[in-house]
Amino acid sequence: MKIQAVFLALAFMALVSGVASAQYANSVSLTNVSVLPNQVMAGGNVTIRFQLYNTYNYWLYGTTLQPTGSYPLLNVSPLDSNTIGMLNPGLNPKYYNYTIEIPNTTPSGTYTITFTATYMLYTTQETEVASSSMPVSFYVNGNPSITVQASNPQPSTLYTGYNQSLSLSIQNAGYGTARNVSVTVSGSRGLSVLSSVRSFFISNLTRGAEQVEPILISANGTDNAYLIVNTTYYSARLNRRFSNTQRINISVAPSAQFAIDSEGQSPGIGMTDVPVNFRITNTGTSPAEELQLNLETPYPITPIASSAYVNELEPGASTNVTFFVSIDTAGVPGNYPVTLYEQWKQPSGSINQQFTGSDNYFVAVGETSSAVSAYETYAIAIIVVLIIIVSIYRRRARGRDRKNAKK
Repeated sequence: MKIQAVFLALAFMALVSGVASAQYANSVSLTNVSVLPNQVMAGGNVTIRFQLYNTYNYWLYGTTLQPTGSYPLLNVSPLDSNTIGMLNPGLNPKYYNYTIEIPNTTPSGTYTITFTATYMLYTTQETEVASSSMPVSFYVNGNPSITVQASNPQPSTLYTGYNQSLSLSIQNAGYGTARNVSVTVSGSRGLSVLSSVRSFFISNLTRGAEQVEPILISANGTDNAYLIVNTTYYSARLNRRFSNTQRINISVAPSAQFAIDSEGQSPGIGMTDVPVNFRITNTGTSPAEELQLNLETPYPITPIASSAYVNELEPGASTNVTFFVSIDTAGVPGNYPVTLYEQWKQPSGSINQQFTGSDNYFVAVGETSSAVSAYETYAIAIIVVLIIIVSIYRRRARGRDRKNAKK
């Protein structure tokens, strides 16, 4: 029973002590609090300024002030406790300043720094130790960071002399919202941006958000091809401007290219199975292997044999190819556009990769075949008449010679 009585007595004393400490808690408060600058930006400093107010009617002794907070603020830039000592009742005239470095990678959001004051006070019974917890909250504007990358190229490699569709991924990889994002794209020497729209504007791009814009490009050579991307944007509250220039390297491979010249005479209206010749030149930087050529023609030209095959055509080399066509009798003379489609393989491509292209030229269609035949018939008739006349003249000459010989 004695042990139980002692235990109860100790528990009662602890309870009374706790009640007494709680009675004097939060006797200190912050007043005239200011947070500077008004717009706190990640990567800068924030200064918290305030005075202390002692609401207790007596002096507080051994007072210390300790700021605490969560990552990424105080864990990155910890602050030491401040020894204040004796704190008079009422408003303390001294101002306290705490400057905190805000890491550049701090996301946008509200952050709280808690100031804990610990102090002693004398009561009629004993010395009490108590504390006050005083939070200060402020909003941090995170820095946006706009990056531009090339994604989903079609085809995966750009070949010289040909076009490629390229998607630009404009992404906010920073820690705050980006406003009024302006992106302008240009090409290096030898790389052309064919799109009519080369600048893009995005009014608002939140953290982690992405917008994809397509462009069309073409390269004349394989050396040092890249896109130049100039970007400007603002912070969420439009109080800070950012800009950067990025370089996007483009992989360019050699490729065959073709130039076409016409060879041979023009077919006439109504003619059939007429050969049409073209001279094909590889003006590119890669050999063309297994080159398949197909001719497509408009009315009144109809292909009869519209395909040709070339085993290999080196850069700078030329070869003649022949197609056979017929010309409709109802057609009219003139120059008619034709298209030559090419399909080939080349060493710079993969084993099964097929390259395709097309070139436009024209076929000149001449006069009707009937007019030509009439002319030829007339000429033949004249020749026949001349032969008959000559034959008659020779017979008469031989007859006179025989009469003279008999005499």
